[in-house]
Amino acid sequence: MAGFTVLGGGISGLSTAWYLAQRLPRTATITVIEASDRLGGWVRTEQRTAGGAAVLAEKGPRTLRTGTSREALAMLELVDDLDLRDSVVTAARTSAAARNRFIYYDGELNRMPTGIASLIGGLPPAARCLASGVWRDLTTRSTHDGSNTDESIHSFVGRRFGTAVDDNLASAVMRGIYAADTRDLSARALLFPFWLADRTGSTGVLRGLARVAKLSRARNAVHAQRDLAERLSHAERRRRNPEFWDTVDAASMYSFGDGMQTLADALTTALRACPNVRVLTGSPVVALRTKDNCAEVALADGQTVRAHHVISALPAPRLAPLLGTADPSESLASMSYASVAVVNMAYAARNVTPVDGFGYLVPRASATQSGALGVVFDSRALPPQDRGAAVERLTVMLGLPSGTNATVAVAEEAALQTVREHLRISQAPADMDATIATHCIPTYTVGYVDRLADIHAWVSRQLNGRLSVVGAAYGGPAVPQCVLHARDLVHRHLRLDDNTALEAPQNVTGLEEIVRGFDL
Repeated sequence: MAGFTVLGGGISGLSTAWYLAQRLPRTATITVIEASDRLGGWVRTEQRTAGGAAVLAEKGPRTLRTGTSREALAMLELVDDLDLRDSVVTAARTSAAARNRFIYYDGELNRMPTGIASLIGGLPPAARCLASGVWRDLTTRSTHDGSNTDESIHSFVGRRFGTAVDDNLASAVMRGIYAADTRDLSARALLFPFWLADRTGSTGVLRGLARVAKLSRARNAVHAQRDLAERLSHAERRRRNPEFWDTVDAASMYSFGDGMQTLADALTTALRACPNVRVLTGSPVVALRTKDNCAEVALADGQTVRAHHVISALPAPRLAPLLGTADPSESLASMSYASVAVVNMAYAARNVTPVDGFGYLVPRASATQSGALGVVFDSRALPPQDRGAAVERLTVMLGLPSGTNATVAVAEEAALQTVREHLRISQAPADMDATIATHCIPTYTVGYVDRLADIHAWVSRQLNGRLSVVGAAYGGPAVPQCVLHARDLVHRHLRLDDNTALEAPQNVTGLEEIVRGFDL
């Protein structure tokens, strides 16, 4: 009897196990192992009370993007498969939350341009550097160092567009996504089309993007059969549930009426309903080894789980120690993670914020001692989650530098300072709750692509070809990216069609396509 074991019960692990359950015969066993007592990882929604009204407090990811990218569609198709269509709440493309995104600069909220029409009144102060930045790129030949395989985003953007574009704009976006400084983040990993446009030509980034797009189409031609199959499958979904797909087509973002925890709970329920799936919680993995043409997973409580293939969705640095020290991985061990404080605030009144929109980010040029990365206007973004209550929810995101021993009290005071200074909100919230999320976001630092190739080679040598990896450290940190990585591993890379060969080594790391995607 073939056995597959998934390490980690976050969204990556749960979705991997769910896709396995759809693919494998009922004679194959699937075991999910989660060290803690809860499933869902960083996806967590709490139900709280503010001014007598029930309010949602998202402790992790809070919205999902619509669109036609593979990751956006993979996420929506999972929602469809889990029958969560009626739980979805959306923000229309015409809503203020979709149209109004701000950057806090020079003591004011600067609304960022979203199209030609938004430029009629001129660029806001934070974005005025764009004009000179574009001119600089168009009139300056590429000056990259051909011997250097990577550089920081700060270096790259400053070299091509001027340091103000990074200080005012790029740093804000990257701080908002990765809670990290662009002086540390990899341009090759996170701005690959732009980096490649500069790297492969001498006419600058913007002129080179057309060449990169043509190159990308040629490289993606190898996926023509896959893309056709996905389009046909998606078209069938639309025929079955046209109302749902029409709704999300008109939306810019979505979540669930009861918050993102809905997704984790639905995956957990679906897995527990499968007779060939076991979900073990409350005991961490302490060792991985091979024995008798199998992998053995040893748990802290003394249990041993045998598997013919192991898929790790654990944070990258936790994997290598489980396999001993005979073949250590410096690239895995050196993978860094950012920590943040998430401070949920709820006011017993509507229209507390001075502007309507999704929220704002804080660039390096405006970073204050509060450490604020940005503020999300939760009630403005998805009003249906308030269920008609006269409340306004905000979430303040605070960066926590390495070595910081932040407390809930310190985080809450920093959040209050942030909304007083940035939003001129002086009234006290009816409810406030801070969560310290330690090492929650993988940091794709300079040299990441080369380290990823090293990790791919290292994984291929472990457990005699019976180990694969998925998760935020490899294919991107957003929930849809994690889901797509899991789906691709199960549906496209693992050899699961021949039931007689399921016990054989897969010799698939899960990183093959990701690593190839960064080839020059």
